[in-house]
Amino acid sequence: MELKDFIKEAIRDISEAIDESNTELYDLDVISNPSAVSVDKREDIYGHTYLNSDSDKTSRPVHLLKFDVAVSATKKDNGEEGIGVKALGITLNKGGETSDELSNSSRLKFSLPIAFPTGRK
Repeated sequence: MELKDFIKEAIRDISEAIDESNTELYDLDVISNPSAVSVDKREDIYGHTYLNSDSDKTSRPVHLLKFDVAVSATKKDNGEEGIGVKALGITLNKGGETSDELSNSSRLKFSLPIAFPTGRK
């Protein structure tokens, strides 16, 4: 897998995860990558975002959730390419299918701003 394809695939996967987490965690009042963050860059809090509208000055904290994951890029003998999170170096075969596979591991570090629930409503 070429570097540009690896980067595009990683960005696509992270973007889809943000979108899915916002949908799935909506009822818990969690916001992944909230818009309109007033950045503080403090050690304990990244910034604040407003709860309702610009006229409502009630804010909620935004934290940076930091990720440092091992990612493997693979190319199988059938030409399939992909990336995935490597978990303890364990390889699982599905359906008794085996194939030759070339794998390169890299570390991917990124941070994601998260507005967690603020408490009971």
